[in-house]
Amino acid sequence: MIKRISIVGCGWLGLPLAKSLIKDGYSVNGSKRELHELAKLQAQGIKAYQLELNPQVESNDIAGLLNCDLLIINIPPGRKTNTAEFHIAQINALLRAAEQQTVKKILFISSTSVYGSQQGVVDELSERLAETTSGRALKQIEDQIFSHSAFQATVLRFSGLVGGQRKPGRFLSGKTVSGPLSPINIIHRSDCIGLITQLIKRDQWGEDFNASASEHPSKQAFYQLAAEQLTLPPPHFVEGASSNKVISNQKIKTTLGYQFNYPDPMQWLQANIQEAE
Repeated sequence: MIKRISIVGCGWLGLPLAKSLIKDGYSVNGSKRELHELAKLQAQGIKAYQLELNPQVESNDIAGLLNCDLLIINIPPGRKTNTAEFHIAQINALLRAAEQQTVKKILFISSTSVYGSQQGVVDELSERLAETTSGRALKQIEDQIFSHSAFQATVLRFSGLVGGQRKPGRFLSGKTVSGPLSPINIIHRSDCIGLITQLIKRDQWGEDFNASASEHPSKQAFYQLAAEQLTLPPPHFVEGASSNKVISNQKIKTTLGYQFNYPDPMQWLQANIQEAE
């Protein structure tokens, strides 16, 4: 039974996730890169530890951080030129430390970018044809985690992230954008947290899940309304290469029995919900 959870990466997703898990009765460890940032975590009831992956593990107490029943790895690739190699080395160093501390269960937060630009309905049986540097790094890390005999692991791939300070009206404002009728694949932060929580409660390991809202409005309809709500210049849409890529969330709904808070991104926008950042 999972009682103690460690979250590596307490930022946009990790911090509100930690707060939510604590409310649900879990004991939560969390990491930040800088020592002076630990007080922010401690104020929320999180047992805070400094962790830097350079790519080797540098921490004020790695044994304390990894004293857990479940390790959630939530650190995306950086934007340096050596992103793929560096990020893979980072995660490998963390996995070695986790093995030394006898961590048994891992949840790795990945991205649907591992599928590249393939078209049509994309589900967990689709081939991962990553095209970007970060996508290729994530694909390799997924494979390494699943093949690691020391851990029971699950991979959760999120599509485009929105919520909090990630306001989609800012993403394309004033830009010239092609493919106005292309469907979008996004997920709200509250559903990211809900899905992780449901996965933990169901004790669902050895699986991979793709996570996106159920509805996929057109790029033009969504981003025009998003910009209008922030009183920003809307994108300028032109005809051009379109996509019909749709990330299916059917496995998550069937296996985890999860009901989305925001299944339709347009309804979320239209509700114009004021969110804490």
